[in-house]
Amino acid sequence: MLRSAVSSACLAFFFLAATAASAQSVNVYQTTPDLLEALSERATLHFAKPDPAAMAPLITVDDAQRFQEIDGFGASLTDSAAWLFAKKLPEAQADAAFKTLFSRRGGIGLGILRQPVGSSDLAVTFYSLDDLCEQGAKACTTPAGVDDAKLEHFSLKHDQEYILPLLKKAIGLNPELHVMLTPWSPPGWMKTSGTMLGASADEKEKSSLRPEFYPAFANYLVKTIQGYQTTGVPVWALSVQNEPLYTPPTYSGMQMLAAEQAKFFGEALGPALSAAGLKPKVMAYDHNWDRPDYPETVLKDPKAGALAAGTAWHHYGGDPAVMTKNHEEFPQKDQWVTESSGGTWQKGNVFAEEAAELIAVTRNWARGYVLWALATDQNHGPVVGGCDTCRGLVTIDLSNPEKPVVKPELDYYVLGQASKFLLPGAVRIGSDEPAGTKLKDVAFRNRNGTVVLYTLNDGAGSQELRIGFHGKIVATTLPAGSVATFVWRP
Repeated sequence: MLRSAVSSACLAFFFLAATAASAQSVNVYQTTPDLLEALSERATLHFAKPDPAAMAPLITVDDAQRFQEIDGFGASLTDSAAWLFAKKLPEAQADAAFKTLFSRRGGIGLGILRQPVGSSDLAVTFYSLDDLCEQGAKACTTPAGVDDAKLEHFSLKHDQEYILPLLKKAIGLNPELHVMLTPWSPPGWMKTSGTMLGASADEKEKSSLRPEFYPAFANYLVKTIQGYQTTGVPVWALSVQNEPLYTPPTYSGMQMLAAEQAKFFGEALGPALSAAGLKPKVMAYDHNWDRPDYPETVLKDPKAGALAAGTAWHHYGGDPAVMTKNHEEFPQKDQWVTESSGGTWQKGNVFAEEAAELIAVTRNWARGYVLWALATDQNHGPVVGGCDTCRGLVTIDLSNPEKPVVKPELDYYVLGQASKFLLPGAVRIGSDEPAGTKLKDVAFRNRNGTVVLYTLNDGAGSQELRIGFHGKIVATTLPAGSVATFVWRP
């Protein structure tokens, strides 16, 4: 069972209370690192005149300063996650779990799903949408000289079985949900290796897209978008290669260098999308912060830069501050963090670590923050190769197959402390982080006027703090390692 703190009735009350907050009152929702408090409503606070004798650190929120619009927070409905929801849970239990994930009244209102096109590492089997050999638990290799340049074998049959129905279920709970498509690999026959794997077993041969199949890959992406939209799943955004500088030997992947991506954008993808009348947000790169030169190359290319809406980033290397540098160089382009995974390798206060990253990425111009898997089982799978230690937002524990348990993980609450309270069109506004403290924060203003302040105490002890807004002050205390979301209406 999900924690009572996130029951439908309680969360519905939270949402209504937040949107009804008066000018003098502040609604507070808090999660502690032990999850004994999990999106729990605290006592209502009230703004008052400043006390000249008060010494607690002050966070000043300034809604006159406006930065990027926020598209949302989310995860990936991987093949494994979809299979677990559809095949291993009773329908009523799957429906209840989806409500806690996607409904704002009954859950945390996730706003982005990054969908693998074909198999990722978290998949039950290898597959693409145009296979010319028999895939299974191991990737097949297309015979030399065999191809399908006209995409006559293209099929959404795999996704139609359980992925697309679940996407439609999520959209039904949150009609403003953003769906992003990302392939981990094109079909094997389009690649130099003939297989979906990123590299040979010894990693000496890296797979890449054969130039003669640039048009076929572009049309493959177009047909995927069209197919999704025909079934009632609008496609908001697209990146063309997950982690193009990493070539995994055990799961789907492909090397696509920056110059290759720029050429593919300009010569193949742009014309194909235009011919089909499609205008998804095309994101460049989709890899780590430590190679900002890659998106710079793509965005500076005249044709590729005209197509790209901005840059997708991952958190596995580098620092989020590179996004501010990217913004300064390309102020008309947007940025998103599209993959950030937690897992068994994390130590210490993992909840605070992830909350600090959410704050950092939004303070550095990210319009979205997307964790990796929406769900994994108790063994961090199913997995065909790659990350067998990744943690989902929820764990579907099948230790007793007759009585599966859906358990929200800390990642669920890290996102929920933001996603539940930020409505579509929310804009980041000014807020400072008091020097000499372990307080971290980021503030937003919703279109309905409510202000949302997401605050972390990254210290080892409780921290008194004050919040200043329009010349008035509210005072409170935040437990060690905890996150509180403060919501008020000016």
